[in-house]
Formats: sequence, C-alpha cells, structure tokens
Amino acid sequence: MSAPARLRALDWLRGIAVLVMVECHVFNALLAPEYRGLRWFSALNWLNGFVAPAFLFVSGAVMGTNLQKRWEQGTARLWRRVCQIFMVAYLLHLPTPLLWQFFGARGSRLIELWTKMDILQCVAGSLSLILLLVPITRMPRINRGICAALGILAATSATVVANWAIGVSVPIWLLNYLWPTGVGKFPLVPWAAFPLIGVSLGPSIFSEVSVWQQTLRSAMAGVIFLVASRFMISSSAYDAPFVFERMGWILLALGACCRLREAPPGTKWILQFGELSLWSYTVHLIIVYGSCISLGLDTLLGARWSPLAVLSWLTLVLFVTAVVVRWRSKHPTPWHDLKERVKLLASCARHE
Repeated sequence: MSAPARLRALDWLRGIAVLVMVECHVFNALLAPEYRGLRWFSALNWLNGFVAPAFLFVSGAVMGTNLQKRWEQGTARLWRRVCQIFMVAYLLHLPTPLLWQFFGARGSRLIELWTKMDILQCVAGSLSLILLLVPITRMPRINRGICAALGILAATSATVVANWAIGVSVPIWLLNYLWPTGVGKFPLVPWAAFPLIGVSLGPSIFSEVSVWQQTLRSAMAGVIFLVASRFMISSSAYDAPFVFERMGWILLALGACCRLREAPPGTKWILQFGELSLWSYTVHLIIVYGSCISLGLDTLLGARWSPLAVLSWLTLVLFVTAVVVRWRSKHPTPWHDLKERVKLLASCARHE
C-alpha cells in the first residue's frame, strides 16, 4: 500500500538514506586500506555521515505524524512497531546461536557485542521515550513541544553526559543507551536529538498539503538550523554544532524530496527501500556483515578490493536487497491481511 502523498517525501528521504547506508557498509567492509586515504574517500565519508541522522530524523517525523493523526486511538499499534525494531536490533547483534557460550570464557565479550548501541537500538530507544511521554503530556501539541525541548537538551549535553559516565556504576548494557562504552556507537545523547526534534518538525512541515508550502517550511527550518550551528561551540565530537548542522542539511534535503511524488522510471526500488526500511536495513546488513548463523561479505571477501570491484559488489548487494524488499511489498504478512479483513467487516457492519 502506498504512503499518503504528503508523507511520500519522508519515504524518499529514508529510501535515499538506506541507499547511501548500503554503500557505506559495502565500502567500509570491502575496500582495500590503500584507497581509504584518498580525497574521494574522504568526500564519501562526509556524505555517509548524514545517513544515521537522516534515518533517525525520519523515524521521529513519522512517529510525530502518526501521533498527530491517531492520538485518540492510543499507542498500542505504535508500541508493536517499536517492539519489532527492538527485536530485530538485538537479533542482528546476536553473535552466536550457541547461547551457552555467553556463560563461558568469552561471555563478557559476547554480551558486549550483543548489547552495543547501534542505529536500530537508538531508533527504538528514542521512539520508546516519545511514546512514554504520551500519557503524561495528554495533548499532541504539548508532546511535540516537550520532545523538541528534550531533543535540544540531548544535542547540547554530550560533554556533561561524557563527564558523568566516567566511573559511574551503571550496568554496561544500560549505560550504552546514554553514552558509548566499548563498541557502542549511537547512544541517546546526542543521537536521540534527531528523532525528538523530528517529532515536532514532521507534523509542522506536513500539516499543509501544498507541496510548495512543505518545501518552503522544510527549507526555512534547514536554514535556521545551519545558521544556529555557526554560533555554537563544540567541546566534543558529537556536540550541538554537529547535530544542528546535520539537521540543517537533512531538512534542506527533505525540502527537495517534497517535490517528488511518483517514482521516476527506474527508481521505484529506492522508494520501496524507504517504505520498508526495516526490511531493507536488515537484508543488506545480513549480506554484508552476516548473522549469528551466516557469514557476511566482510568475512568471506575481506577488505582487499579496488574501488571498481567494490562498486560491482555494491551493485550485487543492492540488487539482492531490492529483490527481497520488492517481494515483501507484494506479500503482506498474515497479520496485515487479518487486520484488513477486520477493517472490511467493520465497514460493512457500519453500512448495514
């Protein structure tokens, strides 16, 4: 089922982000070390740095829009989606199917790998925080305002949280959600700023059906964030200037995506990446990095390939991922079919 026209821009932005994410993972896994110091690879890394912020921002914007539309219907359906993300996140990180190894000599290391903070954990943790605020705030407008305030707080608290995390006696798996420890990469501070601010900006941008108004609002918000980032001082790697600058460029990109409606010839698969982002993320990650029961390209091939060869492998990964995602788009889950039948029966009953 296609997304509503006014939300198609978010699907496009997320689809493009997934596309760049696949490129990032394939190049990082397979490119030989001698090519990584070249100027073009530095430029590629700069582009890749927008993937996680865009992915997180869209998740918040979609959540904000869904809450705006379905506030009176409760959050049970949204909680199910968050639980799905949590489940996939930790299954992807499960380092072994032999669970008794967690109690052996390598147990602590395996637990560290299993509980590390990656992008999906950050998405699920941020969305959980947003949903937990719903019964407290009671109104969509208050919820968006508090989320925006918490987003700015997360964006500006990296140094404070870093100092607090030194020597604090908190279980590692829990501390990972607040600050990176060991192999963690995406703690809620500051990364939750992107979905939390997205909760506020999503409904604000898409409250108008006019494409030009959506584009203008997104572009104006982007410029404001970019200007604000110039007046901020950074004291850590992912402090407020990083968040605000990334947010600014992402909003400008969203403004461009607002101009897109139907997929141009040959690009529908990118839009499907955005519509089924959890599937496209999971499939390509298993192909590139493997799972607890399979080996990935990084293990089978190693980082020893030229840029042209990596492009060939990238094409293959994108093709396989697109085939699986397209199949999934044409074969809804039994639960989805059941819900559609219930809706149809309810509609018939009302008409009778």
